[in-house]
Amino acid sequence: MVRFKSEVEASDALLFVTPEYSRSIPAVLKNAIEWGSRPWGKTSWPNKPAAVTGTSPGAIGAAVVQQHLKSVLGAQGLHLLGGEAYITFKPDLVDADNNVADESVRGFLKAFIDNFSAFASRFAATPASRAAA
Repeated sequence: MVRFKSEVEASDALLFVTPEYSRSIPAVLKNAIEWGSRPWGKTSWPNKPAAVTGTSPGAIGAAVVQQHLKSVLGAQGLHLLGGEAYITFKPDLVDADNNVADESVRGFLKAFIDNFSAFASRFAATPASRAAA
């Protein structure tokens, strides 16, 4: 837990990539969020820029879990990137070398990461945000 908390605290931004488990957050992810918020009064989360994405084989591509996770993370004081990044997982989405094979999905993900990078850099450039973290 000490290593996890120190790595969260040392990070400039956090990208949460999650599958959807019964329309909710996987238990291990919820547990990690709880670890980061403990002990009381020493949370590791506030003022960190963060983004959420994920995938599922369902037509709405993990939309429900992402909304649930954003609610949980918002309550922890993270600054969340707006917008959605829902990916419907299909057998041909990832090739044998673990690369995104679909050019349109790859372009979408690149734009999402570029947007997240710009969002996170706004917090790093602000002296008040560093002091508050």
